[in-house]
Amino acid sequence: MDDYGVSPLTMLRVLGPMLVVGPIMLWLLISGPFVLYPLARWRDRAGTTPDGQLGLKFALEYFRMLSFQLALFGIVIVLFMLFAKMPSDDKGEGYRMGFGFLVPAALMFAAHMAMLEKTNQREYRASRRLFGGYNLVITGLVGMTSFVLVFQALFSKGSSGDMGRFAAAALITYGGAWAACGIRFLRLVQDDPTAPPAPPIVREAPQAAPPPPQAGLPSLGGGSFPPIER
Repeated sequence: MDDYGVSPLTMLRVLGPMLVVGPIMLWLLISGPFVLYPLARWRDRAGTTPDGQLGLKFALEYFRMLSFQLALFGIVIVLFMLFAKMPSDDKGEGYRMGFGFLVPAALMFAAHMAMLEKTNQREYRASRRLFGGYNLVITGLVGMTSFVLVFQALFSKGSSGDMGRFAAAALITYGGAWAACGIRFLRLVQDDPTAPPAPPIVREAPQAAPPPPQAGLPSLGGGSFPPIER
């Protein structure tokens, strides 16, 4: 065991499959705000009434999303310990590690939810929509990877062992969260009165066809010609 009471071998067995998608997910979590904040600021300036709390809500939404992802990771570890065939001592270490992620993440998530309720997020929902889609992409990426790993375990020769159990735990957690985030994001977009309306479809009226050319000589008008004197 190390200084934290967790066996390094247990940590490698638990975290090993996450090394596949972990670097991509970490890159998205770190680099995302550097792309999203300029986009949110640009859209806010383009609006008629600027949002004075955009920066505050952006920071709160970002840390709420991080706590949500940490909570999902903790749930995966707990489920994996439930499915895995390990000695009781190793399972106990894994459970403690999983709840060590889950409990603080849940507390941070609840705290940031309470702080967001004090802002003007009900009137200005641009940051909620932005991070709703961002969180959906990250959760869907891990959920899709877990889905592929489950089928890799199913079609593998012989028993997949802890790899298949970890993939099943990740699929249950991230697959369910993927569906829940997708439904929530869809409702947020559909029920948002502050979302910019779609531009109206303007259909041009059909132009009248030009009149057909008249046959023969044009009319010379009324009246009579003066008499011809001989």
